[in-house]
Amino acid sequence: MNRNITISAAAALLIIGSAFLYACSTDPSNNDGDGGSASGTSSGVGADGGGGGSSTSSGIGGLGFDAGDPDASSGGSCAAVVVEAESIILPADIIYVIDNSCSMGEEINSVEQNINVNFAQIMQNSGIDYRVLMLTGHGTATLDVCIGPPLGTGNCSGAPDIVPNQFYHYSRSVYSHDSLCVALDTLDGTTPDEFGLAPQGWISWLRTEAVKVFVEITDDGIVCSWNGTSFNDADQIPQGQTVAIDFDQLLMQQSPVQFGTASDRNYLWYSIVGLAPKSNPLEPYLPNEPAVSGSCSTAPAPGTGYQWLSKGTNVLRFPVCSYQSYDSVFQDIAAGVVQGTQVPCEIVIPDEPPGDEYDLSKATVLYTPGGTTVPEEFTQVTSLAACGTDDDKFYIEDNLIKLCPMACARVEADNDAVLDVKIPCTIID
Repeated sequence: MNRNITISAAAALLIIGSAFLYACSTDPSNNDGDGGSASGTSSGVGADGGGGGSSTSSGIGGLGFDAGDPDASSGGSCAAVVVEAESIILPADIIYVIDNSCSMGEEINSVEQNINVNFAQIMQNSGIDYRVLMLTGHGTATLDVCIGPPLGTGNCSGAPDIVPNQFYHYSRSVYSHDSLCVALDTLDGTTPDEFGLAPQGWISWLRTEAVKVFVEITDDGIVCSWNGTSFNDADQIPQGQTVAIDFDQLLMQQSPVQFGTASDRNYLWYSIVGLAPKSNPLEPYLPNEPAVSGSCSTAPAPGTGYQWLSKGTNVLRFPVCSYQSYDSVFQDIAAGVVQGTQVPCEIVIPDEPPGDEYDLSKATVLYTPGGTTVPEEFTQVTSLAACGTDDDKFYIEDNLIKLCPMACARVEADNDAVLDVKIPCTIID
């Protein structure tokens, strides 16, 4: 998986001035909306915030084999195995972080109304092994979140019901500006669930093999502190970028096995935040579109830090004010999750035909660019370290054929590419 965040500095950004709006915060200890300080246990060296990999697959995605391919050799014939690659689908752990402040009533209601029909149902139909985690206050109050069936149980009184392998709710109120700090501080249970669930933190509900998909829902910006790091996007584009880089580094430091590393990230960050809508309010912002400093009609701030996390992990951003259209928003996110769970640039080596033995040292990858019929042969190198900057190389590791980084980027950018694998073999005496 290669989910590189790309939140390095962008040139010639236009910062548009906007009128100040003030969000209401339900945090009794912090009247200015700052999420306050939270403790944590961060350590390690930082990420550089750079990288050019894509977080979603091109459609060929992560790669396995079609067992019914007519060109595959049969037992004892020892013809070279030529198999068309097909997508491998990873599990998905989807973490919703939802602001419970008093300006979010309509948005929370729309989440509750749409998450089952326009998100969970699409995920169910996709065949993906997914689970949903809620990180937000649970209960019966207007600003609490309670998810009904079929995803949750709809039991809003007392502790939320856990539906094993499907739905989990870590109940901790999220205020106007502190989503990032709450996410970090509840990850390991430093700030406990209010009902005593998951004492080791919500990380105990994650699966190491799953893609982590965050969905941030808030109408405000970022002002909070965690373990000595201050996050403040100041509702401006450059400061938002700094916040995103800092958070990205800290998140991965807490658990590289869950969230990845600077060279191989394993998380996506969707944002439903206060940015101004496009002329078509149902149209999301694409990753390559600039961060937006203007706010939508009912939002105090555009959430520039969240926007940069979405841009950096190559996924979509939506205006939170369009809560009457959350059906299409949740459909778009569900479709993105389906695409994002396809592992790019890794090919599982198929089982050897009966009576034959592969000669993996002579394996090749055949890449047919979109719009052409003539394949190009990628050649094998000994390891990742031997890849260099060539865009036509691969290596074999852990029974996987792995495209080198530049080859991976090339294939990911080609939506109509076709990959085949050719593996010579010998007959076993």
